[in-house]
Amino acid sequence: MIIGITGTLAAGKGAIVEYLETKGFQHFSVRSYLTEIIEERGMPVNRDSMVSVANELREENSPSFIAEELYTKAREVGGDVIIESIRTEGEVNALNAKGSFYLFAIDADSKIRYDRAIGRASATDSVSYETFVANEEREWTNTDPTKGNLRRCIELADYKFTNDGSLDELFTQIDKVLAEIEDKSKNVSKREDYISWDEYFMGVSLLSGKRSKDPSTQVGACIIDEEKKIIATGYNGAPRGIDDEDFPWSREGDFLDTKYAYVCHAELNAILNATKESLKNCTIYVALFPCNECAKSIIQSGIKKVVYLSDKYMDVPAFIASRKILGMAKVELVQMEASKDFLQLDFKKV
Repeated sequence: MIIGITGTLAAGKGAIVEYLETKGFQHFSVRSYLTEIIEERGMPVNRDSMVSVANELREENSPSFIAEELYTKAREVGGDVIIESIRTEGEVNALNAKGSFYLFAIDADSKIRYDRAIGRASATDSVSYETFVANEEREWTNTDPTKGNLRRCIELADYKFTNDGSLDELFTQIDKVLAEIEDKSKNVSKREDYISWDEYFMGVSLLSGKRSKDPSTQVGACIIDEEKKIIATGYNGAPRGIDDEDFPWSREGDFLDTKYAYVCHAELNAILNATKESLKNCTIYVALFPCNECAKSIIQSGIKKVVYLSDKYMDVPAFIASRKILGMAKVELVQMEASKDFLQLDFKKV
């Protein structure tokens, strides 16, 4: 479990940390991380330096850089961990994406918090009340994702605590939340928004099509066996060994000057790329209903099912012929209806 802690200045983040440490949590602090860098640079250890260095690191790397650095260190240690002083929305989003992350936010009356800050007598806290308030306002809200936005972090918190009373009262709140999290972890159910098998294989087909160099039409195909194993993919393109730059991609003009005289369709490429010698009883997923030439290859290969998305050329003779011979060969034809309009691949979210 990873618990991130955010909140207003001197609200009691440290008190939560100390209490969780008694329960076996390992502590990783943004403040300590920044202090080490500040001291290495020979800068004064104060809040101005903290804000300056933190903003610099986020600007040079990413809004979530500091939190992710601490996350990496925490994962090396293992077990339950605390990452203290979450200050940007980017940090919250990055840690949420890791899984098993809960954000705690803590607040208290500003006068109470100021008295606590003065009582700590640290270099960063020995300021006037006006400066204390100004320091917090500087990090309270920000449109720049690399800079502190405590208000937004508190809004995004999974659990919020008020610390106007005693530590015992605060710890009671924490115990209640920890028990709730434990109960949830015991009753975890599978996610319900996963894609279907058809959406998965059609998605692979569409992704394969992204490899096509054809400027007007990009089609992909995916073949699976009876055990739902992907055994081939393909996309429309020039025959192997022919330079794509020299290939005629035109759709109009003399037949010999167009792509139609030479291009290999996605279905044929997938069949030729198959890792199995026999495609008997396999299924092919393709975005466009296959033409008559591809239909011949499908039938001859032993494929027994075609799943497609679009049949926009259904009135064209080549596709009328295709449907006719596929029907005669008793190849099952299924027009897929997806439950969603698109799938998004996020190469940064891992």
